[in-house]
This record gives sequence, C-alpha cells and structure tokens, in this order.
Amino acid sequence: MDIERKIAKNAALQVLGKGFITLFGLLTVAVLARALGTEGYGSFTLVITFLSIFATLVDFGLTLTTTQMISEDGADEHTILGNLISLRLVSGMLFLGAAPVIAILFPYSAIEHLGIAVGSMAYLFGSTSQLFTGLFQKRLKMGYIVLAEFLSRATIFGLTAVFAVLGADILTFIWILVTGNAIQLLITVLSARSFTLLKPRIHLKIWKTILGRTWPIGISIFFNLIYLKGDIVFLSIYRSPEEIGIYGAAYKIVDVLTIIPTLYMGLILPILVAAWSAQNHKVFRARLQQTFDLFAIAAIPIAVGGIVLGVPLMEFVAGNAFSESGEVLKYLVPASSIVFFGALFGHAVVGLQKQRIMTVAYALVAAITIIGYMLLIPVHGIYGAAWMTVFAELLITIITGSFVLAYSDFRPKLTRTAQSIGATLVMAAALLFLPQMHVLIAVLIGMIIFFSALPLFGGPHPKKLIDLLKP
Repeated sequence: MDIERKIAKNAALQVLGKGFITLFGLLTVAVLARALGTEGYGSFTLVITFLSIFATLVDFGLTLTTTQMISEDGADEHTILGNLISLRLVSGMLFLGAAPVIAILFPYSAIEHLGIAVGSMAYLFGSTSQLFTGLFQKRLKMGYIVLAEFLSRATIFGLTAVFAVLGADILTFIWILVTGNAIQLLITVLSARSFTLLKPRIHLKIWKTILGRTWPIGISIFFNLIYLKGDIVFLSIYRSPEEIGIYGAAYKIVDVLTIIPTLYMGLILPILVAAWSAQNHKVFRARLQQTFDLFAIAAIPIAVGGIVLGVPLMEFVAGNAFSESGEVLKYLVPASSIVFFGALFGHAVVGLQKQRIMTVAYALVAAITIIGYMLLIPVHGIYGAAWMTVFAELLITIITGSFVLAYSDFRPKLTRTAQSIGATLVMAAALLFLPQMHVLIAVLIGMIIFFSALPLFGGPHPKKLIDLLKP
C-alpha cells in the first residue's frame, strides 16, 4: 500500500473513530450536566481545567517531540522512545504531584481540592498514553490510538450514566475519569509493544538533547493553554460555580470540536517533518494547501452553524438549565473554527523546526490575554471570557500563519475557502428560514444543504473530498 493510500485509510479511520468518540463525549456532558446541575458541573469543570494546566507541564511538548525525533532519518527509535518514557514518568510525578499542593492557594471548596488530588492520577495516565502517539503516527497506525480512546470514552460514559442514576457526587465522576484513562494507557502500551521495544532508559545526554528540542514546544503549548484555560481559572476567582458551569458546558462543545484538527495534524506532522528535512519544499507546501482546503470546508460551516443553532443545541445537550450556555456558544464556536487553522500553522512551525522562534509570540499572546481576562471577567463574566478566547485564538493564528508563509514561501490558495463560504451562506439562510424543528434534524438538514451547495460554487462533491488528502 503506497503512502497516499495509507494516509487516506488512517484519516478515514480517525474520522470514523473520532465521530464515535465525539458522540461519547457529548453524551457524557449531557449526563453530567443534568446530574450535577450548573453549580456541580462548574466545580467539575474547574477541577478538570486546573489539572489540564499541570498536565501540559508534564507533557512539555514531549508528544510532538517524539513524533519529530523518531521521524528523522537514521533515528534510533528504541533509545529515543525509552528515554522519553522515563522523562515523562519523572515529569508526571513532579508536576501532577504538585497540583494538589498549589491548589491550596486558591479559594476552592473541599470537594474541589479533593477532586484535584484524585484527578491528578487520571491526567498522569492520560498524558503518558499520549506520549506514544508519535510512534503510531510514524507508522500510520493511528487506529490503535483511536481504539484506545474509544474504549476509554465508552467506559467513562457507561460508568457516568450508571452512577448518575445512583445520585453520585463529583468525586465519583472523577474516579470514573481515572478508570477510563487507565484503560486507555493499558491498551496503548499493549498495542505499542506489538511492534516496538518499550523499555524505559535513562541516558542523561539524550535527556539533555530531548529537553533542548522540546522546551520551545513545551513553553509554547503552556502559553497556549494559559490563554485557552485561563478563562476558567479567572472565572473561579471572580465568579460563581454556576457561571463556570454555564461557560464550561459551552466550552466542552468547543473542546470536542477542536480535537479533530489537532488529531489530524498529528497524522500529517511526520510527513511535514520528513519533507522539510529532505528539502522537498514542494511536497511540504502541497500538504499545507491540501490541509488548508480541508479545514476551510470543515471549519467555516461549523462556526456559522454553531451561531445559528447555539441555544437549541445546548438545551439538547445539557438541558434547559443550560440555555444561557447556548448564548455563550455563539461567541465561542468561532474560536473552534479558528483552531483548525491555528493547529495547521502551529504544527507547520514544528515541521519547520522553528518552534523556538515562536515562543516569544506565544508568551506575548498569553500575556495580552491574561490582562484581558483580568479586565473583562470581573465586569462581563463569562462573555468577557468568551471574547478574549476568540481574540487569543485569532491573534496566535495570524502570528503563526504569517511566520509559516514568510519562512516556507507558502501562499495558500483561497478557492476552496470561497467555495466553503458560499455553501455556508446557503446553509445558514436555509436554517434561518426553515420552520422550528428538533436541533438534530436541523443539524442534519444543514449538513445536507452545505454539501449539496458546495459543488454549485465549484467545490468538490462529497465523494471527492477524500481527494484533498492526495498529493
């Protein structure tokens, strides 16, 4: 099977798997929101968000660095991977162990402090399993990753549904997350052992090389997370758990959507690294253009559809108590669409091996956004947080995109983008003028209208969309 067919097969498998994973994610949110209410779901969101910041410190860019280092010509995969495993375990115990201690400095409730302590195990399991992503990306065998995450999310949803009926508290649901992530790690490790040697190694010279490679990525990701998750942290200081719950439910939809471009770019990254390292700039730019076109067709209708159907969508997902989450979603969903292109250019920077240069840009955006959170959240609450989130995503996408265009001489053609905009406008007009109906039916009709209208503007027929993955 040639490389193009392997990429197409892996992409199709990921789309199918991610579809089910997304469904489980939405179902889990629906159950949790109804079981915990706005205040309880706000506390749960706070625990998860707080830990996600420390999990980023644990990763410190090692997932992307793994992909980069083992994809290079002549790389000693076993030695590199063994040292990365050891380094991940050390960083996991260090940073996630510190999370409950640092949480004491914040004005959180007792159940939230306890939840952070228990949840740290879930993030240790989850972050460790992510380390092996580069291994599967290199071999274009992402099906193993999809399977592990699928079984993990299915387990989490099933247990959440059972214990919600039993009236469980927040801590029980966090233990369920620990269980699901442990299953994901077990399956990932067993799958990786089927085609490579997994043996932790400690070679300080290699650790130094790895850290030299990964610190710009790690700091960039950390700053990225600060301006993406800082909204919840500042909301927890200035606003009530109820408001965090309303905001968190809407943001969860955005989180689910933005997993897709990140996962897809993880598949493309080894190809970008290999192409640029081999000075095959034509292939590098061609891959960027194909992905840019694909993301334009996906991201634009998502943004507009979310604005049109935000309120009924959130009422369906989380219940009538979260109606205001739909209004917040109207502001947040454009951020999820911007993330598609942010992921494209952010991974392209890694492919160019110029992530160190972009560290200053990420730090600048993080600083601006934090100042914005501090000024807007006390006055405007969840809407101020949403405005700054969209602004931050747009700003960093513009900065990284400008750098990639300048350094790689990539000039994106906007033909597919224009076609997507045209089809999206048709879809939006139809949804606005159609009689009121169930939101799932409206989403389905919107998708049918969009893909039917796309060829009318010169775009590809739905059956031909897979061609965007070919050189």
